[in-house]
Amino acid sequence: MRLSVNQVDELVRAHQAHIYRYLRFLGAAEDLVEDLVQDTFVAASSNRNPPPIESVPRRLGWLRAIARNTFLNHCRKQKRNPVRADSELMTRAESYWNSAFAQHDDGYGYMEALIACTKKLSARHRDVLEHRYALRKSRGEMAAFFKVTDDGIKIMLRRIRAVLAKCVQQTLAIENGS
Repeated sequence: MRLSVNQVDELVRAHQAHIYRYLRFLGAAEDLVEDLVQDTFVAASSNRNPPPIESVPRRLGWLRAIARNTFLNHCRKQKRNPVRADSELMTRAESYWNSAFAQHDDGYGYMEALIACTKKLSARHRDVLEHRYALRKSRGEMAAFFKVTDDGIKIMLRRIRAVLAKCVQQTLAIENGS
């Protein structure tokens, strides 16, 4: 039994970011990943035997399998493939994903922790992140805007990422009772 249009819409809204992160984790290039996500949900919508819509872990595993196969098929079609992708490597990646990331997706996940940690940063550091990631400014453009050197921006970004990584790890450890 295929999914209804409403179920597909719900599936996309609920899991699009998860599948995007998973494909990036597997090595899909930034300019390719959005097409792969779309192809994943198209394939999922035409699947005749989807898992029960209520079973989130099974549904996520099913979507990851579709995404993984979509990515592998894309890699196989490319004559010059910068990403070494084969079934064994993807199986190991899936295993690592489940142990390191998937445990957080049902509750207080990485993205939620990252958002909370970003709010704890100074206004200047949030502004630096916005220029880099939301506005997609180059380090040179940012250096001119913030009146620092290119290396100064590089160092600042490295430090901000380190602070965020530590905060996210601590937040997730607290949530898991560690």
